[in-house]
Amino acid sequence: MRPYFLALAFCTSAFANELIHEDFSAATLPKGWTTGGRASSWTVVDGMLQGECAKDDDHGPAVFAPLSGCDLDLSCKVKLDEKGNCLMLVDGESAFGGQAHLLRVSIYGGTLAIAQDRGSPQSHIEHGKLRAALAKEGKKVPPPTPEQLADPKYYRTERLASAPLQARPGEWIKLDVVLRGNQVTVTVNDAQKLEAKGTVLDVAKSRLVFLVGQGRKLWLDDVKATTP
Repeated sequence: MRPYFLALAFCTSAFANELIHEDFSAATLPKGWTTGGRASSWTVVDGMLQGECAKDDDHGPAVFAPLSGCDLDLSCKVKLDEKGNCLMLVDGESAFGGQAHLLRVSIYGGTLAIAQDRGSPQSHIEHGKLRAALAKEGKKVPPPTPEQLADPKYYRTERLASAPLQARPGEWIKLDVVLRGNQVTVTVNDAQKLEAKGTVLDVAKSRLVFLVGQGRKLWLDDVKATTP
């Protein structure tokens, strides 16, 4: 029986570990982290990660960190410019195959929000192409039709919960995100709490993403991710 208990202990420790712990003490991006957008959008400055989006970019630049596991504890410190715009995403297995955005935790215009993405990765790609084409014409994507929303494969972002953010731009904001199955709890500065329940979140996760809004700037520090 002894080998069995040793194996059980090993499996338990393997699933309860630290996936990310980054304080940006090095001069370059952490190993395994990648970026999307303009090459100079993300830089390590004075021990923190700075993200900046050019005003003429049609999509904010992103930085990606690899993840694994299903249930997660995530935390970070973020400081925003005077416009206050930040998006944290958790990607993972799509119910329609492949990898996709699953969870969104956003600070936008003084609002804290939790949302989920639903639909197929192919629909997401098609939606992005449409948005880019309309942007060149100075137009926005029209609201989805009832027929599109009735199609489970149609890609959409669904807001699950929101509240006025109890923090101010220009100050460091501590975000803690606890993800258990489809249940999400977000805590701001160990005080404000926002909870929501999704429908597509209880799957294997693949990466943590931070996105800068158009024409804005943010700073990240103390990014952590663990499995319970």
